[in-house]
Amino acid sequence: MKKRWLSLLVMCSLMLSGCITPVMAALNPGHFIPCISAQSVPTDSKMKAYQVNKGDTLWDISRKFKVDLETLRMINNLDKNCILSVGQIIDIPYNRSRVYTITGGDTLWDIAARYDVAVSEIYNANPGINPHNLTIGDKIAVPDSTVSVSTAVVQASRSYTGYTALMMTWPVTGSITSPYGWRASGFHHGIDIAGNIGDSIQAAAAGKVIFSGSRAVYGKTVVIEHPNGKETVYAHCQKILVETDQYVVKGQSIATIGMTGRTTGPHLHFEVKEDGKAVNPLQYLRY
Repeated sequence: MKKRWLSLLVMCSLMLSGCITPVMAALNPGHFIPCISAQSVPTDSKMKAYQVNKGDTLWDISRKFKVDLETLRMINNLDKNCILSVGQIIDIPYNRSRVYTITGGDTLWDIAARYDVAVSEIYNANPGINPHNLTIGDKIAVPDSTVSVSTAVVQASRSYTGYTALMMTWPVTGSITSPYGWRASGFHHGIDIAGNIGDSIQAAAAGKVIFSGSRAVYGKTVVIEHPNGKETVYAHCQKILVETDQYVVKGQSIATIGMTGRTTGPHLHFEVKEDGKAVNPLQYLRY
């Protein structure tokens, strides 16, 4: 009797496994690659130790390693008035990245969109890659979507797992009245954000003010240089609240909205530049 029940149990198990296998196979879509698949393997975030040399400033270190100034401060428990000592050890985070294996039909633009990163970030992380001719089976590094961090990320253990490539905060709150790109009067190198005269304009990311003054067409303008090589431009200001060579943090008030320069109404003209060339700010701004 026991043997009969055992035989029935084995048969049921075999039948059940046969039914499950094709169902599981049907759940694997052809071109979708989940982040935990073998074709996309996350790597761990790492820290490197840097010993402060004579003349070093936190700004110099942030530029050298392309890490946000605020990130360095929080990771190392430093305030904005800190003075570095020669020989002091500073923790520097590596960019978190993943290894992706090229499959049939992939383009660099598809991969960038899938992982919410800029094409330029993938290109820079893979020297020598031909973006127009990817080879199936090749492995490339895909950086996480650039360098901001919240205090919740920095644990007491000083571990660092949540920072991404530089994502910027909106400099003002308002609707976009003129987008980036071509328009009737020519190419528009930034976005125009509507506002009222006197509204506060905030730094989109931490950095150093490299220009504070008036420019033709742009009127009163502030330009901020960021540690990762980018620049942000804030034009048509009414009043400028910062000076050249001043360091600012993300969200700090740097000017107010105005109508200076060539403009038909109060708004902020905002630009983002990479290596001196204007790019669409919307790829870095997040709601």
